Amino acid sequence: MKLNRDRFFQETEKKIDSIYSFFADESIQITELSDHVIKLAKAEGFEEKQTFIVSKDTDWSFLETSNENFDLFGAKKIIEVKMIGTGPGNKGSKAIKEYCSQPDENKLLIFSAEKLERKVQSSAWAKSLEDKGTSVVEIPINLSSMPKWIEKRALDLNLEIDKDAINLLSEKTEGNLLATTQELMKLALLFPLKRIDLQMIEKSISNASTYGIFDLSNAFISGDKKRTIKIIEVLKSEGTQPPLILWALSKEIYNLYKVIEEGSSKSIWGPRHYLDQLSKRAQKTSRAKIKKSLKDIAEIDTAIKGLSEKNPWHSIRELALNF
Repeated sequence: MKLNRDRFFQETEKKIDSIYSFFADESIQITELSDHVIKLAKAEGFEEKQTFIVSKDTDWSFLETSNENFDLFGAKKIIEVKMIGTGPGNKGSKAIKEYCSQPDENKLLIFSAEKLERKVQSSAWAKSLEDKGTSVVEIPINLSSMPKWIEKRALDLNLEIDKDAINLLSEKTEGNLLATTQELMKLALLFPLKRIDLQMIEKSISNASTYGIFDLSNAFISGDKKRTIKIIEVLKSEGTQPPLILWALSKEIYNLYKVIEEGSSKSIWGPRHYLDQLSKRAQKTSRAKIKKSLKDIAEIDTAIKGLSEKNPWHSIRELALNF
């Protein structure tokens, strides 16, 4: 069944489904939905999680029940499949439809599709996921809908913000969901249990860190490892949470992946100096390194969600140093 965001949260309070598919333009929108499902699934005994990033050479055998060797206790497993700007292809489509015809009760599948064309979202494989599970299509956030998104996000963080303050934050962050989330988390630390007014927002913005998420992205893409680590440490000391750092790094790696696959940066939005830097870095980056880094990102994400004993901050530093 297809649900909107609010209905999705209502339904998961009653029970969790065995198959979920999430479509959105921004990774932060998808992460919010998948994190919610993973948290509930963990409480129901799904302790193991595997993540697969879809590419042209993806081996879809992980969906074949016959290839699973469950232990005597029938271990429950979360399978997360991430599609970034591309569908599953013919092999993947067939594998998804075959799986949906006979789902495995020991698996919980989460399919997430970021920046997928609308016509691809209505393909037969997507329809199979919708018929056998729960599908959510997030509406793109633009400048006009940004204030409403900020208000909802603030409520999730137990923040109460005046309308004028919301409008100012929307204007200053220019529709960037990641930067807005970072600012809201900072406000929650600066003004706990207080109603946020215009003056508080102005104070928070004027006292902004020497470094921000965009500084981290630029340092990472330029290959300046020393500066990248320094920015990570500063952001960490100021209370920035690991998911925000990981989103920033993973976004750049995904962009590099797209440049390598497509041969240009035409499909990526950004200022010219950024696109030029991205193209230069792509020329020096191998597909093997991208593939390993995407696997590392999935493992760090698992650690952040408490499904691994790895230290998220240590793993983030290793990702930045080794890329």
